[in-house]
This record gives sequence, C-alpha cells and structure tokens, in this order.
Amino acid sequence: MHPKICLSIGNVTYDEALKHLNDVSLAEIRMDLLDFSNEQFSSLFSRGKCVIATYRSDSNFELLYSKYKQAIEFGCTCVDIDINVPEIYRDKIADLAHSMNRKVILSYHNYEKTPSHKDLIRLIDKLRTSGADIVKIACIANSAEDCSRVLGLYENHTKLVAFCMGEIGKITRLSALLLGAPFTYASIKGKEVAPGQMSYDVVESILKMMEVGS
Repeated sequence: MHPKICLSIGNVTYDEALKHLNDVSLAEIRMDLLDFSNEQFSSLFSRGKCVIATYRSDSNFELLYSKYKQAIEFGCTCVDIDINVPEIYRDKIADLAHSMNRKVILSYHNYEKTPSHKDLIRLIDKLRTSGADIVKIACIANSAEDCSRVLGLYENHTKLVAFCMGEIGKITRLSALLLGAPFTYASIKGKEVAPGQMSYDVVESILKMMEVGS
C-alpha cells in the first residue's frame, strides 16, 4: 500500500469495498455510489483507517447532509464537500467535521474545461476562506496548456490537490505528487469514478518507479 494514493471506492458490493479498504492506507468512500446500509457504512468508517467521506448530489441536500453527519459520527477522518453544495449545508457539515477533529476538503470540479489562471486562483481563495483544510481542484483537460495551468497552482499554494481529468490530464495525477500534493486518487480496476482515473495498481507501480513518497 502506498501512503500517497487515495483509493476511490464506488460502484462495488460491500464485501468488495471491505476487501479493498483493508488493502490500502488511504481511501475515499463515495457514499453516493454505494448502496449500503447504515451498519455497513459504519463498519467502513470505523476501522481506524484514513478515510475520506464523499457524497455528490445536485439536489437532495438534506440527504447529503445526513450522509455526511453519519460518516462523521461513524469515524471518517475527512469529508470532501463540493463547492456547489449550498453554503448553509456546506457550513453545517464543515463545522460539524471540525468540531469532531475531522479534516475538511472543499472541492471544485469542472467536467467541460479548465478555467483561466485568474479564475483558478479566485476559486482557491474562495475555498480557503470557506473553511477548507485542503483545497481540491479537478478540471477536464482539453490541451497540454490546461495541464500546465493546473500544475502551476502548486508554485504558490500548499495543502492543495489539483489535477486534470480526462485522458490528456492523466499525467497530472502523478505529477501533482512531485509538486506537493498530499495525495492523488486512484480507482479499483474497472470501477473508475472520474474521467482519466487510473487503477491503484498502475499508479502504485509508476510511483514506485518515480520513488515518490517512499
């Protein structure tokens, strides 16, 4: 297991999720992509692992809040909240997380393009002032210039996980670690939860060759 690879767990059975969680040191539980009971989620979050709780929704924010609340109470170590979640819910989740010594990732996703450098800086500032312990920026790459613009964010920012999605952006998921990202995301083989996400085994083998975090 590699300490700087976060395994995104989604679209699997409970037994598969449990098996994969036991095999890694850092994982993201995509609650919105897992049809589990409260007891099953509790068992995943309470295993003493570094686990990020993530729930994506564009509409049912009461359910979203309740899912995060449960994850925090069950023992997750961190929550990842999308910046598009209405402020009233975002702040409630972040405040609860901080009150129980959990970290807060505030994240921005753009599945169509990579914003300008100026807009990316504004986004980071917005996320920081909204209570983020770690800022996550994930944008689709339509060109090599998009990748360069996102990776350039590390020059003046820390506690940042910034990379590009899509085929063109794959290299940024690895390069981010060289530039200071605390971790990068990988998938269960065949169960990618984001465009361009590589499997854990592939990322681990490449990082071992690069000797990142060893």
